Order: sequence, then structure tokens, then C-alpha cells
Amino acid sequence: MKRPALFLVILASGFLAVTARAHVGSPNVFFEGSAGPYPVRVVIRPAEVIPGLAEIAVRVEAGTVERVTALPIKWNAGRQGAPPPDVARLVPGETDLYSAQLWLMEPGAQSVELELTGPSGKGSVVIPVDAVATRVLAMPKALGGTLVVLGLVLITLLLSVIGAAVRESMLEPGLEPPRRRRWYARAAITLGALLLTALLWGGKHWWDVEAADYRNNRLYHPLAATAEVRSEIGGRLLRLEITDPVYSRSAPLVPDHGKLMHLFLVREPTLDAFAHLHPTKLDRRTFETPLPELPGGTYRLYADVTYETGMSDTLTTTVTVPEKTANSTSDFVIGDPDDSWRVGSILGTCRDRECLLAADYSMNFVTPQPIAANRPVTLHFLVRKSDGQPALLESYLGMRGHLALRRDDGSVFTHLHPGGSPSMAAMQLAVFRIEGKLPLKAAFGADDPLCQLPAATAREQGWIGGNQPAEGVSFPYAFPKPGLYRLWVQVKVAGLVLTGVYDLQVAAV
Repeated sequence: MKRPALFLVILASGFLAVTARAHVGSPNVFFEGSAGPYPVRVVIRPAEVIPGLAEIAVRVEAGTVERVTALPIKWNAGRQGAPPPDVARLVPGETDLYSAQLWLMEPGAQSVELELTGPSGKGSVVIPVDAVATRVLAMPKALGGTLVVLGLVLITLLLSVIGAAVRESMLEPGLEPPRRRRWYARAAITLGALLLTALLWGGKHWWDVEAADYRNNRLYHPLAATAEVRSEIGGRLLRLEITDPVYSRSAPLVPDHGKLMHLFLVREPTLDAFAHLHPTKLDRRTFETPLPELPGGTYRLYADVTYETGMSDTLTTTVTVPEKTANSTSDFVIGDPDDSWRVGSILGTCRDRECLLAADYSMNFVTPQPIAANRPVTLHFLVRKSDGQPALLESYLGMRGHLALRRDDGSVFTHLHPGGSPSMAAMQLAVFRIEGKLPLKAAFGADDPLCQLPAATAREQGWIGGNQPAEGVSFPYAFPKPGLYRLWVQVKVAGLVLTGVYDLQVAAV
């Protein structure tokens, strides 16, 4: 795989944000799929402040392209409310890599429509992007000091002009100002200084109010949530409640791959127990699911959701899971048929390239190593039967596979699809709104959305399917920082959801 400097710059700069929506510690958007007849690999670095510039890199994997354009579209504006598209430029020294910068002027769900033109005709693809402020830009100390000095000089000059105007503006040339005029000038300078001080104080107070509003209301903060597990006859039930008051004013959730919530549980600190569950909605704030046969302990929860606007989010909290009680007749009352889990070895012990999935199946991690941080990589896994023949992968939640990964310290958590990081629901909402098939509004504060997403068609499957190999499953990504990561790779074979577990040491660049 080619690894141009532009991809590295976009990736490295984007990972400065510690917290980001729809993934933890991994704000960049990765997409691998087709724009009409052209297979592409796209990396989008969202703006960290709004208004701000989003950086886009488009790698054309095959075919010849003559022109690439990028168009930002806000979720409730449609194509008619969008600016003219920007032309992506060919990166010097490259033959198939294009770059562009787009201004995201307002916060909220956005999308980038890429259009490619070449001998094979036109092709386009829409990639959702969340426009949220994730950091406060600090002023460099040198610039701040320079502005203070210049401000003091301007204030001094202004006061001197006020004094000279009062003292000498009414005198004939060559005459000395009388004593009374000098006192008037001193009084005017004093009053001017007091007035400027009041104006500066008022300006600082206004700035502090705006800065506090930005930090509290416009800067992204993860929604607060709580979770508890209670033991009942027949098993243990996990209840997750979104307690943040901001959630009451948000748009309702929409199903992604047919589920309102994808809930991941990881036991800390050993990461030796993992579950991918799909809770049932009890009310707008509360979700509940039976727990599978997980051992007791402290678990970190990651809840992936998509709002009706197209925004995606990952809610996080912790929960203590008690051990199975003696009066439990069964430790798992079936909740969702797509729930899956695996209990295995502790972090740092799964470094082998081959992982046993079941008695008849194994998974091989075939991506060349070592893998370095901030470098685009395709994580490729092969699933084979006991006789060495490739296994036939079935659709699991509309996908060829799922990959969840976490850094050992919890600073990074990501849920990837073969087509990249965007949720299928966000892509559907963006495309259908652009095509006029869905209203440009959402039911803020309501329990149920206005928009009813249809089942995925062949076209939607193409959006999220990625440019998959003939055998196995692969995921496009770039690790945001070096360190030890655990990977859970999920596939469905012969009606069973199987999870491969790998530990990966990501090197520094």
C-alpha cells in the first residue's frame, strides 16, 4: 500500500483531539468503497473547531480519474443549500491521490459528497461527517505578548491625542497653552483612561461569558450515562440510562443495521471478556438487555448510537457485573439473536497470528507487521475450516464482519466496518435527504423519529461493504497512537457469530 505524506499529515493532525463523537480517541473518518465505477479509499479529518476546515484525502484505487470534487452538505439544508463544490487537487508526485479542504460553517451532522469524473463516466459517494467542536484553540504566548504590547502602545497614543486635543486645539500656532488648559488636558486624559478601562473590562467580561458558553454548550462533551446490573431468577439484566439533560432536547435515535444501540462491554483491566449486545428500548432514556455468560468484574461500556439528524455518538460508562448467583437457573436469557460474546485470555497473551474460533474454524491475521501509528493500513483476516479451506462468511448485521478495537489504557475505542468507520444509518440519512426522499427535519425531543429508514438495498450494501478481498474480511484504519491494542474481529459462519481476539503492538512512526 502506498503511504503518501498527505495521508500521514491528515491522520496525525486529526488525532490531536482526545475526545470525538462516534468513536473514542479516533476522530478521523475512514471510508473504503466505490464511487460509481471507481474504487476509492478516503480519509476525512473533521474540523476541530467550528467554523473550521475539514481536510480530505481521496485515493483512487483503480482506473483513471480526470476530476474530483468535494461538496459539503448540512443535514437540514440539502444540496440546494450547499455551496459550490471544491475541486480536489492532485497531490504533487502522486498519480491517484487527491486532496481538498472544505469549510464546515455550522455544527451538526454534515456529509461530504465526492464526485469523480473520468473515462468510465461519473461516479459519486456520500460520506457522513460530524461537525463538532472538540477543542479550544489556545493563543500562542508570543502572539499574545505581541498583541498586549501593541494594545498598550495604541492606548498610550490615544490618550496622548486626547490630551493634545484638549490642551492645544484652540490655540494659535506658536502659543503656549495656559495653566488652565493643561489641567483640562490632564482631566481629559484621566477620564479617557477610565473610559477605556471600563470598555476593556466590559470586553473581557463579554469574552469570558462567550468562552464559558462555548465550553459548556458548544464544545462537545460525551453524554452522561449510568448502568447497573441486577441479578434475577433466570439470569442477570443490564440496564443503561442516559441521564444527561441535554439528551432530552436531542433528536431521537434511528436504527443502525436494524439496532437502536450497539453496546460493547469490555472487562477491565485485563480485557479478557468481551460482548457485543443490542439492548431493548424501554423508554427514551432507558435500555435493557440480558447479560450473557460473562464473568464478574468491572466493565467499560461503549454504546454506539445514531441520531435522526445523522450524528453518531459513543456513550461510555462503567458497570460492576456480579458473579452468577446460585438461584439463577440459566445465566443467559436470550435477548437479541445477534448478541455475541467471548471470554478469553488476558491482554498481552494473544499475539499469535492464528486464533481458534471454534472446533472447526480458525482465523488468521494476515496484515504485514509491524504496524505504525498514523499510517493507513488494511487489517485483513482470513477464516478457514479445520481442513484449511476458506470458510464461507455470512452476513452479520448486514456486514461481512465487524471489528472493535481498544487501546490498553482505554484512550482509544473504535467500531469498524469493512467499508470504514461511518454508520450505515448516517449514510442512508445523508443520501436519502440529498435525493429528496426524506424530510430535512428531525423530531427533536420526541421518542420516535420522523424518518423511517428502509432495509438496506444492494446500493447501501455497496456503501458499507468496502473493497473486500476474495477471501476473508478487511477493515481500513490508521491507529491514532502507538501502544498495545486488543482487537475483537467478529464474523458469522454456519449461523454462528464467532469472535477472534488479537493483541497488536503499534509502533511509533
